[in-house]
Amino acid sequence: MKRPFFIFAALFFIAFSAGLQGQSSDRGSKGRTELDEILKKCEEYSEKVENASLHFVCIEKVKEEMITSVSTHAVSVPGSHGTLRTFSSRPTWKKNRYVYDYQLIKQGGKVTEKRILLEENGKEKYEDNAPLKTKRFYSRWSALGPVILFSKNWQEKYSYRLIKEVRYKGERVSIIEVSPKKDVEEKLHSGKAWVSSKDGSIMKMEIDMESLPGFEELKEKSKKRNIKPIFTIVHRYDFIKNGIRFPSKTYFEESYLGRGSRSTTSKTTFLYSNYKFFTVETEHVIKRDDT
Repeated sequence: MKRPFFIFAALFFIAFSAGLQGQSSDRGSKGRTELDEILKKCEEYSEKVENASLHFVCIEKVKEEMITSVSTHAVSVPGSHGTLRTFSSRPTWKKNRYVYDYQLIKQGGKVTEKRILLEENGKEKYEDNAPLKTKRFYSRWSALGPVILFSKNWQEKYSYRLIKEVRYKGERVSIIEVSPKKDVEEKLHSGKAWVSSKDGSIMKMEIDMESLPGFEELKEKSKKRNIKPIFTIVHRYDFIKNGIRFPSKTYFEESYLGRGSRSTTSKTTFLYSNYKFFTVETEHVIKRDDT
């Protein structure tokens, strides 16, 4: 049976339409004022990302681990009244590792991604225009992820709740819960974001996977087996250039809950490093930014 393939894409193209309406919170007046101030900063930051002309390359290291089969073994346990014969399950994990030279160019409303495969499972390669070879999870445009939750044109579709303020990586950060408004019919992302109180930039996001393509089909199949799918996706943005944060790590975990126990069946990690940034000019002349 073909297994579903899950995609997280920053659907920022739609974010250029519609306008912003006032937001509310289930907190008191002080809480609303505080939340409104944070959301305004998030809106300004997302607008900066939306309007920016981006061109960068970096190293993308991908590690994918997934269970390909489960074998059952008979186990004999000696006891005072004889030998108890039971069975234990042993999963077989398959691990793949890839190293890509990753490039993203964003100019206006057009975004282009390109990968060059440099290494596969420890063997050197050079495959231009290579596909992302992961089997269970595909991440597109993660650098633009914050836009789908906080841009001016998306905020009218979401409800926000300020959970708490914490210290995170040396900064004062607001943790905000994001969920689609009840009257919005389209399937939207939901989750939590760690927002810098200083400039509204998004430092970390946890996304609820129920909004991913393919999830509903998997959920229905899981019901027949009396299990519940639980997916986790976390984006971290630790690299900063000209006031814009770029991804440092994306993590995806696929688990299932059944009979009181939770089993993980796949994990995918994307690590980003060695960024090289460029400036894209209106004349389409690309110059290296060495600052």
